[in-house]
Amino acid sequence: MCMEKITVLVGLDISSAFNTIDHNILSRQLHGEFGVTGIALAWLQSYISNHSQFVKLGRHSSAPVSCTSGVPQGSVLGSILFAAFTSPIGDLICSFGIHHHQFADDTQVHLALRSSDIQNGLTLLADCTAAVK
Repeated sequence: MCMEKITVLVGLDISSAFNTIDHNILSRQLHGEFGVTGIALAWLQSYISNHSQFVKLGRHSSAPVSCTSGVPQGSVLGSILFAAFTSPIGDLICSFGIHHHQFADDTQVHLALRSSDIQNGLTLLADCTAAVK
């Protein structure tokens, strides 16, 4: 007897988190999880810290504002640092027994459910996505 299953896929767009990355947490993650130390860690820390930004339109410019969080978007390092920062999300998702795929700024979670157990599976997915949030 073949038991029918359905697969539920949830896409999580976390691209807005690029601007919220805490530099201290990122440094700890690079060191503790990925083993980056010494000159390499110091270089990456200098890359992400002590930056400012401003808006320029024609001859007019806004006052510079210090960037205390986030990583530069549009650069190779920005995507790599973002992926390093968000890597613990995979462990969190796995703790729910759910499969996932992580990309630079989005994550897909998916679960195969028996047709007789859809409600429990959807509750599990809801709990997982709430934990990721």
